[in-house]
Amino acid sequence: MDELIKDVVYSSIKNLFHNQPDIFVNTRYTNFTEWNLSYHLSNEIAKYIFWLDVDLDVTKRNYNNRRPDIIFHKRRTNSLNYLVVELKKIKNDNQSDICKLKEDWMREPLNYKYGVYINIWGKDRFKAIVLRDGERQEINDSCNYISVPSESKRFLNEYDKILKEIIQTKETPNSLDNLILETYERNTFTNT
Repeated sequence: MDELIKDVVYSSIKNLFHNQPDIFVNTRYTNFTEWNLSYHLSNEIAKYIFWLDVDLDVTKRNYNNRRPDIIFHKRRTNSLNYLVVELKKIKNDNQSDICKLKEDWMREPLNYKYGVYINIWGKDRFKAIVLRDGERQEINDSCNYISVPSESKRFLNEYDKILKEIIQTKETPNSLDNLILETYERNTFTNT
């Protein structure tokens, strides 16, 4: 599963560069901000993790200004806290947000399964790190690109059933992980 998350994040970043080729262009009427980047990247990640809710935090007024930029989870339950992302857009960032992810989001009571630190400072210029169980794995061009899956009704129904089961039993999302892996490995997404 860890490799799949790395591939999903890598593919999402590559899609961002492809789908928004002029994202770093400023005009006198617009200013490119970290929030713009978070918004567009969250849309790309959501194409792969479409069964979970995605939240962005623009103002960071809650939780003592320690909320991550992007959150993938199911609202109203901690049993499906899946992915938190901190995003920067300056080349020489000190990566201090990695500690924030691990200490505030990947431990009790929230227990997010994955944290990702991403720094994008130009087109095709980025550094990304996946965090899980205290380990750090770098995302780079050795990762596999995954095409955006089609969301078939059959798989959406399966995801929905498993999500409800996880929420009701308050279990860890291992069965969801297995379904995700099987789905991607078989590449059986179809429009039905």
